Amino acid sequence: MDHSEVNTIRSQFQAGHWPQFLQMVQIGGLRGWSGQAVEFNFPVVGVVGENGSGKSTLLKVAACVYGNKDKDKRFYPSAFFVETHWDKIQGVRIDFRVKRGPNVESNRITKPTQRWRVPEDAPNRDVFLLDISRTLPLDAAVGYAKIARLAAAEIESSEIDNTFRGRLSHILGRDYKKARFAKSDVDKNREVGLLEREWGELSQFHQGAGEDATLDLFKVLQGIPTHSLLLIDEVEASLHPRAQRRLVRFLLWLARQRRIQVIISTHSPYVLQELPQEARVLLLPGPQGLSIIYGVSAEFAMSRLDDEKHPEAFLFVEDRDAEILLREILASDADTSKLLQRVTINAVGPANVVITLGSLGVSGKLPYKSVAILDGDHQDGKCLALPGTLAPERVVYSELKQKNWPNLAHRFGIGAGTLHTALEDAMREPDHHRWNALVGDQVLKSSTSVWEILAAEWCRSCLSTSVRSHLADSIAAVVDRA
Repeated sequence: MDHSEVNTIRSQFQAGHWPQFLQMVQIGGLRGWSGQAVEFNFPVVGVVGENGSGKSTLLKVAACVYGNKDKDKRFYPSAFFVETHWDKIQGVRIDFRVKRGPNVESNRITKPTQRWRVPEDAPNRDVFLLDISRTLPLDAAVGYAKIARLAAAEIESSEIDNTFRGRLSHILGRDYKKARFAKSDVDKNREVGLLEREWGELSQFHQGAGEDATLDLFKVLQGIPTHSLLLIDEVEASLHPRAQRRLVRFLLWLARQRRIQVIISTHSPYVLQELPQEARVLLLPGPQGLSIIYGVSAEFAMSRLDDEKHPEAFLFVEDRDAEILLREILASDADTSKLLQRVTINAVGPANVVITLGSLGVSGKLPYKSVAILDGDHQDGKCLALPGTLAPERVVYSELKQKNWPNLAHRFGIGAGTLHTALEDAMREPDHHRWNALVGDQVLKSSTSVWEILAAEWCRSCLSTSVRSHLADSIAAVVDRA
């Protein structure tokens, strides 16, 4: 993640520098949505969820919120949500809230029976929707096969400017000398993209899928007006992980430069990892309908799309350190260690995300058994907590120090004096999240390795049997529940 770019956008967004902004969409009676609302809390938002969870529906609904001075460019729900012999679309209600300058306005789109009712006074905004059809090979698109066979000359050409061409080169990892779109003598209404490399020029008829799709995307992005709304379905399509990361960083830069709002759907952890927590939205289907979860970790969001594991229950914790500590607690006794074979531990994000998932689990809205476990310094009535009343690092370090760092010199394989100095010096750092890394720098181990050793020894030397049993019994009660 480009933290500098993200922090700049965050501060400017909070200062109100995006005068046009879609703040909320609420959807009822459409494709499994039953009144759930999605809030957009950052200029670039990534929506993730399994196939059929409602991502494309959300993007299409967002496109219909706004009017357009050019009526031919207006998106209408009747074009997206077509009633067929098999699909009856009635009783639909879409509420939305938009910011326009200093004012916040609410409005509604409905389809009570046969006809859509779209507000006449909908706010105007330039809206661009790029769906998955953009990845269709050019020669498979209507009209282009004829151009490929019959074109004999160009009648017009327009270039991607140097700034955007440079960004395109960076994303795809190739040095393009020129990027342009040409119209042929066969059809002046259809453009063909061309990229020039060191050995010559290549048209979209022969470019790789990633080049083809990204070149078309850049044609839109170069000309996108200030304050527009940009919606991209499956933004990672046809791109390798490094290109995905670079594309998201480019979209962040462009959002700041032109004050545009970007909403993307994705199945990629690499995309989510480039976005801050407030920019991540998980659509999670459950037995009682769809749940909207904000700020999830990329790892947890992706775990919901992977069917490799079949645990009896999911344990939700805040971060990787909490995950390691919980695992060591359960593993420190022969009886409680058996639970590890029946559960999976997920680091899902900050305390508010754990609390949200805990509430959903208690109310039966998740499609699986679950237990939410907060750090000791974040107590909540619907969640369990790790031992102590402080952050896990503070609990483990302070209690091991009280016992004069038992057995750690042997576990680390270095002299006690050197190790104890490194441990106690790290504890002087105000930010406890940095302690493991600071120790690791001194003892030549990764921060994860440091924490695993400390957590294991803390469980052996400091953890009481009653505390371990209470935590394990509470988890087992959920796992064994019918």
